[in-house]
Amino acid sequence: MLVHHHQIRVVTHLNNVFSLKNIVSPKYFTQLSDSCVLWFEASNQYIILSKYMKAILDLYLDSNNKFEFYKHLKDSLNLPEEKSKAFYYELTEFLKSANSFSTTSHLDTSSIRLIKNTDFSETYCFGNSIITVYYDSLAIKNLIHPLFAHTNVAQDHLTSALFAIFKKDDALYLFKNGNYIGHYAKTDYHLLQGQFALQLINTLYDKNESDWIATFHASTVTNGNEAIMIIGDSGNGKSTLSAVLMAHGYDVLADDFTPLLAEDRKLYRFPSGISVKKGAFNVLRPFFVDFDQFPLYASTSKKVNIKYIPPIKSFGQGISHVPCQKIVYVKYDPTVASTLQQVNTEKILETLIPESWLSPLASNAELFLEWIKELKCFELNYSDNTIAVSQFKRLFHS
Repeated sequence: MLVHHHQIRVVTHLNNVFSLKNIVSPKYFTQLSDSCVLWFEASNQYIILSKYMKAILDLYLDSNNKFEFYKHLKDSLNLPEEKSKAFYYELTEFLKSANSFSTTSHLDTSSIRLIKNTDFSETYCFGNSIITVYYDSLAIKNLIHPLFAHTNVAQDHLTSALFAIFKKDDALYLFKNGNYIGHYAKTDYHLLQGQFALQLINTLYDKNESDWIATFHASTVTNGNEAIMIIGDSGNGKSTLSAVLMAHGYDVLADDFTPLLAEDRKLYRFPSGISVKKGAFNVLRPFFVDFDQFPLYASTSKKVNIKYIPPIKSFGQGISHVPCQKIVYVKYDPTVASTLQQVNTEKILETLIPESWLSPLASNAELFLEWIKELKCFELNYSDNTIAVSQFKRLFHS
């Protein structure tokens, strides 16, 4: 997951709410079936409120002071003053948090230099793009290389972009074409992985960070005309199901990192392998004749062995981007009957938003809110892959 840090600024005094209305109000919001999604520009936070709580928030923002707010609640909802005081305090703290910038430390990047000595480097081919990455050590190489090992080529190619990743003083430093991109605590290696992935898609699609609405922690499959995004908690089987769907003829557009472009609001291909944990090996082995030849790696986040299944279509071969209006939350449970049911978008957002990087730009936030209004969301509990595949086939034809 890619995370951005913002400057700190906190609204600390809200007795006169009306004078601060334009500061503390959400920049954008959109109405869903049972809730409202608010976006606050300062913190880049998306907040889901019930219709009831949104109505109370509107009364808060429309009041000139706390006493007028109490009166509005009494007249509209017949709430006693003690309850109104509690709402006032909770909303005040809520808006303070939602309008707070994150802290960030200023760093003089002029003193940061690329370290060029390394015995670990790899070159990857993504369609017409050749990418070379210099790794400082084998441990650092194992953070990135396994995802793209299936695209490995000899290092005698002319490169489109040169990346370098080095460790210094317990921090991991990322460079692109000799330019400093960022540095991350060694324990926050997932931030490095997310930033590398973002810089990679910028290179492959000739884009900038500002061009992307979001990168989702989701797997995505397509039939060539539309995409279905698959989300779920870690270990719930989204990557395994993606691999099974690929074995049944569907194209895996992305695994774990799915980018959404602002220009056309379509999902774009990300060329990593499909990561599957040891517990799924026996399930997947019958679908892939060369499964046992796929290299075995140790997971960087958990003490478990994993393999990366190469996508059936290489980058540049399959379609590069497709629209998506369906998201499925999946959960594998061998003890239950397989069921698929439509759910409210709010339920999906509770998993999708915290696990994703969402652009801090107001224009992209507005596009994201427009995009989610068009979504159809589902929940799939499954114990049988055959039934799961048939459910996806039905979704693609609905």
